Amino acid sequence: MADIEKFAGSADELPSDAPTLDPSPTSSKHIEDDAPSDVVIVDWERDDPGHPFNWPRARKYRMVVIACLITALTALNSTGMAIMTTWGTEWFNTSRVHFIAGLTLYNVASSIAPLLLAPLSEHFGRNGIYQVSSIINLLLFLPQVFTKNLSGFLATRWIQGMVASVGISMVGGTIADVFEARDRGQVMNLFALIIFIGQSLGGITMGWIGERLGYQWCWGNQAIWAAASCVVNALFLRETRANTLLTRRARRLTKETGIKHVARSDIERKQHSLLRQLRITAVRPLKLLVTEPIVSSLSLWIGLAWGSLFLGGPSTMLVFAQYGFSPGEKGSMGACIAIGGIIGYLTAFHQERLYRRSAAKSSTGRAPPEARLYWAAVGGLLFPAGMMGFAWTGRPHIPWPVPAAMLCISYWGIYCMYLGVFNYIADAYETYSSSAQAAQGFVRNMNSGIFPLFTLQMYERLGYPQASSLVAALGFAFAAAPFLLIRYGPRLRARSPVTSQLVGNL
Repeated sequence: MADIEKFAGSADELPSDAPTLDPSPTSSKHIEDDAPSDVVIVDWERDDPGHPFNWPRARKYRMVVIACLITALTALNSTGMAIMTTWGTEWFNTSRVHFIAGLTLYNVASSIAPLLLAPLSEHFGRNGIYQVSSIINLLLFLPQVFTKNLSGFLATRWIQGMVASVGISMVGGTIADVFEARDRGQVMNLFALIIFIGQSLGGITMGWIGERLGYQWCWGNQAIWAAASCVVNALFLRETRANTLLTRRARRLTKETGIKHVARSDIERKQHSLLRQLRITAVRPLKLLVTEPIVSSLSLWIGLAWGSLFLGGPSTMLVFAQYGFSPGEKGSMGACIAIGGIIGYLTAFHQERLYRRSAAKSSTGRAPPEARLYWAAVGGLLFPAGMMGFAWTGRPHIPWPVPAAMLCISYWGIYCMYLGVFNYIADAYETYSSSAQAAQGFVRNMNSGIFPLFTLQMYERLGYPQASSLVAALGFAFAAAPFLLIRYGPRLRARSPVTSQLVGNL
């Protein structure tokens, strides 16, 4: 353990890194030998119906579906701004770059906030953070509907990006709260699909609403949907974090019996304060990003692809304007994201079959993390190939379905890359997977905020085909990453002070 302690902090200050690692219920409440005689330590009993792992399947999916609705609205909010530049620049009497800065601030805030919100959810539970952030998110739509002050508008976008980040960063933890690892794969696949569908709906809905009803109703409709989400959350969303539920049980037993009951998780948590958790959780992802070649290479790879996904909104507006498309029609090209995501979702079933086959061949019965990357490697080629096809078919004399099909192929590749990277990091870094995921999420969201800022200038100065070709060329250059990891990943993990120690503890 010494290497990890040196890397990430001393053992006594390491909080649980991932919400995915709550132990299964294993023991009943009991009195510890070293605990005061008048204190009862409460722990989970085996097959305890109160533990989220043992909830009825319908209840589990209810929690996940409600959380995924928050995800969809968060994704819609981020991508919808691209098409809204059609009216937003006139509303604020400003340039396209100044208006699209609202997207940049939203996504950059979404990349930073999880570093703080993750330990808060570990400490206080998830439901309260969902409820409060959803209400704040709703209230921030009101000034966006009415304000004509650009600075005030941008300030609301920054704050909204922070609170809305729970729709992406915390839902994976909710899934891990209620589904054990062996049942989690396809649920995470569904979560990834919801992200892509939400992103596709941003362009589709905002394009037609802005064209038919005007700029203000783009925000007004999102406010209505956010209000509906708040109502659903209040009525049906409940706490899923096992430690928080155990704490509540201990308090209830104390009140009922008059005898002090303390949750085991509270005793363990007292070993490190919330401020210490915040410090470690914020710093550790950056350490992994700088010192771990696996994390840094995968983060740069998926970061390029994710930035290109957000670059796709403004670029499709430029390219399909050549066909005389209206704003609603240009926004409808966001459907390519959903189509690519759906194909990727179906592809993931084959990836899961390959993974299980690899596990069956292993002497330990456990597949290496590299078995998660087979379709991600294919996706790494589909992404730039589709982008290159889009670059040279997006011309007025070529029917518009052809470049649209190329975009579908590119987004299919991005989906495979995203899911593969997520699952690979979860397997390779285990206890530290949340920090590694936060590192790649930080790079992804930063790129998704920065790329749209220079899209217009890049496409106008280089030309439409050349600009998309540049992105494709970068994609091809990074496409070697998953193939190299499949080949050399075990060697890299053996040299890593983090992953080698995890393997040694198996």
